[in-house]
Amino acid sequence: MRKTLKYSVLRYSPAKISGEFINLGILFSEESVNFHAFYYSKNIARIAKFDDMLDPKVLREFLSGIMQDIEGFSTEYFFDIDYYVKFYINDYEFEKPKIIEYDDLDEIVDALKKTYFRFDYPKNERPTKFEDQRILADLIMASGTDFSRNKAVQGKYSESIHYDLVTADYYVKLFDFDGKDLKRCINTAKTWAWNSNYDDGKKVYIFYRYSQKKPEDSKEFKIISDIFNDSRADFFSIEESADVLQGAG
Repeated sequence: MRKTLKYSVLRYSPAKISGEFINLGILFSEESVNFHAFYYSKNIARIAKFDDMLDPKVLREFLSGIMQDIEGFSTEYFFDIDYYVKFYINDYEFEKPKIIEYDDLDEIVDALKKTYFRFDYPKNERPTKFEDQRILADLIMASGTDFSRNKAVQGKYSESIHYDLVTADYYVKLFDFDGKDLKRCINTAKTWAWNSNYDDGKKVYIFYRYSQKKPEDSKEFKIISDIFNDSRADFFSIEESADVLQGAG
């Protein structure tokens, strides 16, 4: 029987109204095996570039302090991740804890670290689209929802449309724009926006990975975003997928 792991991502968002944020750390909790740990990004230099008001030394000490705090919890005491994260509500904020299913604890922790700390790893170790899909599948399973992978569904004209994940209520399509020629991706976006406009009663979620500080500064990415936002599809970054799929977004 698969087990479940709770986790919460610590984000820095100096201007919440703009929606900009950067991931700082991940807090994990698995009560059945008494596993509680906090890991933070080692790429402090990249994080500091996100906001020139951040002091790398102070930030490192802050994150290290959280790690030591979690390590200090005795096995004699119950650790409540939902309670712990409530105290971080300003620029440094833990998101609402998510639940994900797993078979191997070390493997899922490593996969989530690579998902949220992408630039801590060399290119050949960063998550592939298949690995992103597997994380999304585990999130869906943890919510108790049945789903299919890589399923073809019928479009408006009886054509086949292939989605990465399909449930009774929604379709999921993944895009990885990192390292891609975005000019060539615009027509692909048009095709998928058109596909999503066929309303069969289900939602369409488009999750993308585009690891730029400010994606909106890219003219081509803005065009892609505008195309999807003008369709029935809901367009989210891969980092927002847990909130969306578990009903918190």
